[in-house]
Amino acid sequence: MPKYRNSLNVDKDNEDPRISRRSFLAILGVGAGLIGVGQMFGVSLLGFLYPSAMKVPPSTFSIGRPEDVLARDGKIFDPKQRVFIESRAGRVRIQTAVCTHLGCTVNEVETGYACPCHGSTYDQVGRVTGGPAPLPLVFYNAYLGAAGDIMVDKTATTLDYEAAWFAPPV
Repeated sequence: MPKYRNSLNVDKDNEDPRISRRSFLAILGVGAGLIGVGQMFGVSLLGFLYPSAMKVPPSTFSIGRPEDVLARDGKIFDPKQRVFIESRAGRVRIQTAVCTHLGCTVNEVETGYACPCHGSTYDQVGRVTGGPAPLPLVFYNAYLGAAGDIMVDKTATTLDYEAAWFAPPV
């Protein structure tokens, strides 16, 4: 029979250490807390080591089939790629919607474009007309892909708004 009712000591030797239920649960709680902190640190470390290059969207994307893109004249905004797609008279051109100041998405207004973050303004073709923006909005080159879609290459840019038009063969 143990000397104390809640003791784990079953030996009759008085030199053995005794541990109470409260001490045992406290040690168990501290151990569980340390394991949790270790797991959080491990997950954070794995997230840090995962290459961020995999998180960047591809620089080439499709805007659709020529018959769908050229079906109506006008300008539409693609929020996923952050571009304005303008089609007119069987031609299409793609312009960035990213402000050159700090990367906010610009809004289309009557006079051109306006950045809601810091007040940069651009004319209808993306030239800077006011605000802190240092550079104009660029146009992306478009081409006909192998599957017949109109593809946009974000790495190939131009500032010439007339040369930015792409007319897919019909």
